[in-house]
Amino acid sequence: MINFDKKVILKKWVPIIVIIFTVSSVLGLLLGVPGSQILSAIVISLILISSALLFQMVGRNRFDNQNDKMGLSKCL
Repeated sequence: MINFDKKVILKKWVPIIVIIFTVSSVLGLLLGVPGSQILSAIVISLILISSALLFQMVGRNRFDNQNDKMGLSKCL
């Protein structure tokens, strides 16, 4: 299960969202892209990166649970 701790959200997700917003905005403005397309790029980037991080978290938890079932956590 994924824990939603406020400190974790502030330390991990807010900087990622800020970085995505600034990089997409700056690149869009430098290339002369319309504002609606910049917003679309920001939304798509947020969806892709957040889904990748969530899949990574779920995969890591699943791997840890499999090790515990097999007794490998004591060996590692």
